[in-house]
Amino acid sequence: MKIEILQLGQLQTNCYIAHCGGEAIIIDPADEAEFIAEKIQRLNLKPSAILATHGHFDHILAAGELQMLLNIPFYIHPADEFLLKEMNSSASFWLKNKFNYPLPRAIKFIKKEFSIKFGGCRLKVIETPGHTPGSVCFLSEDVIFSGDTLFKNGVGRTDFSYSDKTQLEKSLEKIFRLPAGRHGLPAETIIYSGHGEETTIKDEKIHK
Repeated sequence: MKIEILQLGQLQTNCYIAHCGGEAIIIDPADEAEFIAEKIQRLNLKPSAILATHGHFDHILAAGELQMLLNIPFYIHPADEFLLKEMNSSASFWLKNKFNYPLPRAIKFIKKEFSIKFGGCRLKVIETPGHTPGSVCFLSEDVIFSGDTLFKNGVGRTDFSYSDKTQLEKSLEKIFRLPAGRHGLPAETIIYSGHGEETTIKDEKIHK
């Protein structure tokens, strides 16, 4: 799997283009839909889906417009559907500007056993509520896309009315104990988070 990292939007959210065998998945299209689409075209990739790690506006602002450009489905956990409806109002409030982005359409809901294939690769969903009720991570053999659940030397905030610190702590334990034999994920598994630099399972276990 090859991964392109784009830092987009006023909050510098990490948008990932994961591609394998010429087919691509877009994770957390934060903003600048045309730029994302042009990047995919320049790489000569065939996009097949948009995945959201959670429903906060700074991770999905470009999703609706990107769907119009690429005609691909948008996946999100159903517990975060309520955040989609608040996307523009939340962006306008937090960024002190007026936003009127098209909302995602052709929505497909991520379920517990969800996995998605592209090229010769596969991403599996790990439900990790806490930061938001529908936060998820996406796992492949040697990388995990953690959204705002886990960062380098940090974790997602839980001071929103719908957040849950206890759930987040349980989700972090789940990540660190994900099965790979009896010993959890390999220590060198790379964590690609929603903001900031990548890290590894080993480093975050040390800082936990």
